[in-house]
Order: sequence, then C-alpha cells, then structure tokens
Amino acid sequence: MRARAGGFGVAVVALGCGAASLLGQSGLRSRVEGGGDARVQFRYAARADVCGMGNSISIGRSTYLSTGNVNVLEGVERQCRRGPVVVRVTRAGGQVVGIDAEIAPELVPEGVTDLGAVAAGAAAEYLLDLAARADGRPGREAILPAVLADSATVWPGLLALSRNGALSRSVRQGAMSWLGRELDRMNGEDARKASAALIAIAGDTEETLPIRQQAVSVLARSERADLSALTRMANGTDSWLRQAAIQALANSGDPRARDYLRTALQEPTLPEALRTSVIRGLGRDYATARDLELLRSRYAGLASTTSKQVVLSVVGEQGGNASLQWLLGIAGDANEAPELRAQAVESAQRAGATTAQLGKLYDQAPDRRTKESTISALLKNGDRAAVDILLRIARTETDPSVRRSLINRMGRMEDERVKALLKDLIER
Repeated sequence: MRARAGGFGVAVVALGCGAASLLGQSGLRSRVEGGGDARVQFRYAARADVCGMGNSISIGRSTYLSTGNVNVLEGVERQCRRGPVVVRVTRAGGQVVGIDAEIAPELVPEGVTDLGAVAAGAAAEYLLDLAARADGRPGREAILPAVLADSATVWPGLLALSRNGALSRSVRQGAMSWLGRELDRMNGEDARKASAALIAIAGDTEETLPIRQQAVSVLARSERADLSALTRMANGTDSWLRQAAIQALANSGDPRARDYLRTALQEPTLPEALRTSVIRGLGRDYATARDLELLRSRYAGLASTTSKQVVLSVVGEQGGNASLQWLLGIAGDANEAPELRAQAVESAQRAGATTAQLGKLYDQAPDRRTKESTISALLKNGDRAAVDILLRIARTETDPSVRRSLINRMGRMEDERVKALLKDLIER
C-alpha cells in the first residue's frame, strides 16, 4: 500500500461545524480494537492552543512535548501546523501495544487503516478508558492525546486514573501531572473538587509514598490549587507529609509560599530537618535580597551546625556584595567552629571572593581545616595571583600536613613556576 493524502481539510471543516462523528462514541473501541493485529488511526479536533510538527506537539507558547518520551521545555516556540489530532493505535497479540499521536500529518503511513474523523469528546473518553485498561507504556501514551482533544472535559478521567491503585505508578503519576495542568485551566467548583482530590491523595496514609509525593508536587506547581492546604500539611502531625509539603513550598515561587517559609524559619519548635528544607527554599531559585538578609540575620541563633552550614552554602550560591562580606566575616572569625569557617571560605569563593581576599583569610586562618579550605578556594580561582600565593604557602607553611597536601595538589598544575618549585624540592 502506498502512502496517500489524508484529506484533513474536509475533516477539519466537518468537525469545526459540529457535524456528527463519523464513528459513534460507543463504536470507537470496537472499531479500533475489534480486529486482529493491525495499525489503525483516527482523527479529531485539537484544542485551540495545540499545534504540531511530526510527532512533536506544542501546547500554548511555553510547553513543548514530544510524544513517546515527554520532555517539557519552558519558553520554547516552534513553527508548527494547526489541525486535527491523529492517533495511531498498534495492536499485537490481541492487545494494544503502542499509541502515537501527531497533529495534522500530511500522509497516512503505509499499512495503517484510516478510520476517519470522530468526535473529540468520544476520542478523549476512549483514550482515558484505554489508559486504564492497557496500563504500562500504552497506558501512559494514551493520556497525552486525550488531553489534546478540543472541548473535552478530561479532568474526571485523569482523577480516576490517579486514584486507581491497580494501575502502574507511572500511569498514575502521569495522569496526576496532567491533572495539575488541567487544574490551571479550570474555574469554580471543578477546580475546587480537583484540588480537594489531590489534597486527599496527599494525605492518604494508606497510599504509596511516590503517589502522595506526586500529589503534593502537583499542588505546589498549580496556580489554582489550594496552596493553603500545603501550609496546613506543613504544620500537621504527619511527619512525612510535613517534610513533603515544606519541600514543595520551598520549590514554589508563589508569594504565599515565600511568606510561609519566612515565618517557618523563625519558628523555634520547627524540627531541624525541616528547618534545613526551609533554609534551602529561601536561599535557592526564588531568593530575594530580603530572604538573604533574613538568613544572615538568623544565622547566629540557629541551634545546629547543619542548619548553619546550609545557610552559608545557599548564601554563597546567591552571592552579592553584602553576602560576600558577611561570609568573609564568618570565615575570619576565630570564635566560629572550624567546620563553619571552612564552609564560609568555600561559600565566599563561590560568591566571588577575590584572590587577595582569600590570601588574607589564609594568613588569618587559626586552624588546619580553614587553611585547607582556603587553599582549595585559591586553586579554584586559579589566576596568576592565586598561584603566587600558593607558591608562597608551599615554601613557608610550617604545618607539614598542610604543606604536603598542597604540594601534591600543585603537582597537577601546568604553571612553569610550579614546576620549578617542585623540581627544587625534589633536588633538595
């Protein structure tokens, strides 16, 4: 059989005018799955924000999806065709073993039977039902084309898949992820119901932890989910759920989540394991100058060395002159614990400490650990001035352990001055 034109123009007009489906809803499953081993395809109207090129599909302006193995890339725009969704179903051994989706392909592949156009709602219903029956990879592959269907209400089906404990974890997690995306398109009572269902899954102690974690993550990502539910979880008695909720809030840029984290940091009864999650959340992707100032101001009052080390680390990652000067102060404070001084040196280097500043820290270092951390920082800076300081240390350091470690590390350097020093030491 030769590839032939699909005649999609007529199909799109018919679907757009609300014409009756060429295949009745009740007959779609039997038409697709009723024969022997084969490949069949059908088409239906796509959502207005969907376009595609080959098996790459874009939804809106900021999400790019590739069928089969889904990747999400924010801010990607591609030229692509508008048109109907075409779904190809492969049967083998009496079962559905593969599902492919494209947008408005020009040809029907050889060996594929074209069943024609169907109502979008009927297609979405069939595909979600197939996801529950096929499970595994075919089940996962059926979800995306269902979501692409024009004017179809898919969230109840996605919720049913999410709740179905008989399905594989990957199908349930995929359905829940798409439910979160649908939630952002919903309003009113439907959005409340979907959000409440995710909250219930997250709080179900009989459910597996990966599914509960997925529910928490979806709630945190969704713009229309009940974010206050996450703060209630974070303040609850379920220790696992508290940790999951705080981590989710820590990864959220929502101003309400940021306010919760700022308050939680100052809560004296917060367990230290949770406090470190709060600190990381305040100091990572969505950190503001206000957050960094809060972390610096609360550092001295933190009870555990671990929490203090996390503060030093995240402040160093964000940098800025105020943070750098603060880190240098911690690194040079003889009253600080050696492990904290060492962490402060490492963080100061990441924050942009100059070689001269690091050299001064070395000269003031009161212990071996701080010296070794400063040497590591100088090696990372790696400029000519840093090499000069390292050469001086190698010649003058009186601690044999520090000196021996430095010489070993310098042996990997290509600088001619270093080679000359090493040769001189060997000849001695």
